[in-house]
Amino acid sequence: MASVGKLSASKITTYKGCGLAYFLKYVQHEKTPANVRSVFGKDIHYMLDRFYSVNYQSPESFAKYWKYYWTSNVAGNFLKGKNKEELIVKEFKLKDDFILRIGNHIEFGEDPVGIFFGYMKLGENILKKFYVRHKNLPPPIAKEKSFGNKKDEPFKINGHLIRGVFDRIDKTDKGYYITDYKTDKKSPEKDSFVLHRHPQFTIYSYAFRKLYGEEEQAILYYHLRSGKVFKTHRSEKDFDYIKKLLDEVSEGISRSRFVPFYGFHCNFCDYRVVCERYAIPHRGGPRIDLEGKIKGAKEFTEWDIDPPEWMNLQSEDREE
Repeated sequence: MASVGKLSASKITTYKGCGLAYFLKYVQHEKTPANVRSVFGKDIHYMLDRFYSVNYQSPESFAKYWKYYWTSNVAGNFLKGKNKEELIVKEFKLKDDFILRIGNHIEFGEDPVGIFFGYMKLGENILKKFYVRHKNLPPPIAKEKSFGNKKDEPFKINGHLIRGVFDRIDKTDKGYYITDYKTDKKSPEKDSFVLHRHPQFTIYSYAFRKLYGEEEQAILYYHLRSGKVFKTHRSEKDFDYIKKLLDEVSEGISRSRFVPFYGFHCNFCDYRVVCERYAIPHRGGPRIDLEGKIKGAKEFTEWDIDPPEWMNLQSEDREE
């Protein structure tokens, strides 16, 4: 039986999206190159946290440090220990004898140079706009504030251990606001269905009220690409939902129910390559017993060699 441990919004999302992906990531701890989108998001979060601890004199100086940080992280300069030892760096010679170094710890796809500079430019735009907007505004009362991470400060919802991080908490004359930074390409401007129901924000609301003893005025989805901020709220009905969801996810993990869910979303999964190693060759899928162990594969059948009858019939019809 698998240990549930501390759940989080990302763990819940992973498990509900594909049980096998959860198994590979959190049970087997399979290592894969980080997706460039997630790395970019984390680096932007780091820069926004740094904004309030370093007195940058201009949007340009803020963006200049971003270029240094992004370039260094992509090259693997911040890696340590075994991750550093396993690093393989590919060099690209560009104009003016500039050499771009990209490590294999990040998955950049088929156009690593173009994607590297695309995200660098996007980061510049986001951070310059953020600087201009927030330089003369009061800082948040808390930033990157975690809950449930320390052993001596456990946090539970309906008996389940939960951990998370508030990107920022602000207090105004009206009350408290919880803000979550998002670097997503799309915003919930036209479709707010998910925004008003997402478990992440429900967990934040529940945790805030328990930790601060007050009800927040709103949870803010800060869409950094556009600079737009979207409000959402939570009620007791939302808390009832999250409790049931946590019950379901916790039971599934504890009983080692890691049924894979295959679909076109697999094309965007960080564990697709690893999944291939666990899956039955060419057709079918992995079979996982209650202890989370992968069982053997079936032999190929004649179907894998000869086309099925209906394909031959279709070919004959076309010839007529």
